[in-house]
Amino acid sequence: MPCKSIVVLLFSLIICGCSSRLPTEEEQQSNLIQHLDKMVEVEYIRDATGLQWVSPTLKISQYDKLKIEPVDLHQSAKAVRQIPEPVLERISLRLTSKLKQELADGVELVDGPKDKAATLKIMISRASTDMEDLQINEVLPYGALIGGAKALLGTRDRNVRILLEAQLVDSQSEEILAERVGVILAKGILENDTVELEYDQIKDTVDRFTQDIVHFIRLTAYQATLNETEQG
Repeated sequence: MPCKSIVVLLFSLIICGCSSRLPTEEEQQSNLIQHLDKMVEVEYIRDATGLQWVSPTLKISQYDKLKIEPVDLHQSAKAVRQIPEPVLERISLRLTSKLKQELADGVELVDGPKDKAATLKIMISRASTDMEDLQINEVLPYGALIGGAKALLGTRDRNVRILLEAQLVDSQSEEILAERVGVILAKGILENDTVELEYDQIKDTVDRFTQDIVHFIRLTAYQATLNETEQG
């Protein structure tokens, strides 16, 4: 096979890389989630896909209050090349603040364990970068060669992937009510494989991801309503 054809074939595979909002198999090695084997793929809104599980015994009448814990940062997410820990800490604070803002309109927020209160726990459990997917014009012979050279030289734009695990538990018993895994994906925001991520580069992406968690809460409430109807 001619050299040029081999290059085209190779980079045609890269174009279908892992720039997805779904967790990869490696990312699914959970630090918080307990029901990973029971999770199903759920698309909350367009391009907001995640994995979710809701307890089949959860009933909507059991809960009318919500406690939101500060977003935690797992050790596995720290010390990642190109993603400074202070940036992840600011992301944690931003998510916590935005979630309280967004959810306060729909449910009573409480500060501690209370009757009929659920607790929302969120953890940033992994952080990584990967090479930006090739565009179709780069899969054409000369474009593929250029794209391949950029990758080898480390000058190709890189995506940032931040894995978040969310868990709803009973605020008093700690019984798990629902779980979710999703990815904050910021495409092509790092210019090469050496530059470090700055908070302002990802702030808007973090704000949009807040809606994923809001939809997770709403979908859990909807499923709890269906459970109660079915169980009488």
